[in-house]
Amino acid sequence: MRSGHRQAAASTGQHYERHPVSCDIEGDVYSGHYWVAGMILVVSTATGGTSRQLAGQPPAVLARTLLREFILARRDNPAALSGQG
Repeated sequence: MRSGHRQAAASTGQHYERHPVSCDIEGDVYSGHYWVAGMILVVSTATGGTSRQLAGQPPAVLARTLLREFILARRDNPAALSGQG
């Protein structure tokens, strides 16, 4: 899957620097990566991802918030983990 991402980025001439991000929820640490594409911040994990407009927030702060919201939403909706929700 990574090579496909590299090919897409290469064909458009764009390369996004990925940064690690993690959050602690009730003693469990969750991690992923984030990058900024224009004014959009993208957070990616092994189980999916999410994005949001930066809106003047520091990328690392917004990435941590988005990761936390993403993980909590997936935990609250177990069907989403299997792709059925």
